[in-house]
Amino acid sequence: MNTNQGNLQQALMRADPRLSRFNPLERILHFDDFDTGQHGWQGYFPDYDGWSDYPERYQPVDAVDQAIEKARRDPRMRIDRKLPFGPRAVPMLSSLTSWDVGTAGSLSGTYALKIPTLPQAGSKVFAQKRLGSPWRGKFRVETWFCFKGEPADFRLGETDIRALYLTFDVMDLHHIREQGQEPSRWWPALRYHNAEDGKLVRRWQANVGSEGVKDGAWEYLEDGGQDLGFNRAATKYQWNYLRFTFDLARHEYVDFHCHGKEFNVHGRQHDPHPPLEGWRASTDKCPGLIGTGFGIETATDKRCFLYLDAVVVSATES
Repeated sequence: MNTNQGNLQQALMRADPRLSRFNPLERILHFDDFDTGQHGWQGYFPDYDGWSDYPERYQPVDAVDQAIEKARRDPRMRIDRKLPFGPRAVPMLSSLTSWDVGTAGSLSGTYALKIPTLPQAGSKVFAQKRLGSPWRGKFRVETWFCFKGEPADFRLGETDIRALYLTFDVMDLHHIREQGQEPSRWWPALRYHNAEDGKLVRRWQANVGSEGVKDGAWEYLEDGGQDLGFNRAATKYQWNYLRFTFDLARHEYVDFHCHGKEFNVHGRQHDPHPPLEGWRASTDKCPGLIGTGFGIETATDKRCFLYLDAVVVSATES
């Protein structure tokens, strides 16, 4: 993109009140204004194919009956291994309606994407969207968000929220084999450790693990301390801006900004310990995947909510 094109694009975006609060890269892949629908964000669940007696079943994944039996035996199993049946919490549209003030609406309209937990300590719920970028340069996700505990007990609830998540499951395109490269999979991810054991922590972490896309282990950023806007009542919603960029070709973090603070993540890579191996390292059937997830985890037996007003995803060609 030449300078004149870039200046014109920037002027047009700044003239649009829906986009002027974002800072997208040169190509906008999708702009999800939740006033107009859910835009493909769904709950998180495992891969599966057919029943165990289906002879053509894709063998690397479980059959449905196998997945059900595993979930029944272990109700606390990893979220990405449990089918969404029985008590569950799923992403949905919300007008942020509460007992005291009625409908608050979102930051810029009526509806936000609401990601709720179950009322069970350790419950972790994600909204997931999967796409592939036709360009393998930089990839950026931006949103405005707020987070709250269930206001039914009238308490502030700030320490009921253990963590917030922004996670990615990224796989290379398979045609890079033609250039002598082997496709690989990596998990750039950030976690805001909000509270633990009834005390506020308020520090950002990066994924350094290989247990699961959303399971860590996690390492604190050196400059990761941050007080996010929460406000002073259980039904007062304060919105925070977030932007995260990484490089699809170089497998590196580029920048991370949240609520007015730039964090030093440039050049960071997902270097898991131990390394991804076997099926976890595989890119089979998912070449070019960029799976984006927003999530929240509760620290107590109380529902907690992450709200997204809108999400903008953009990329560069190189």
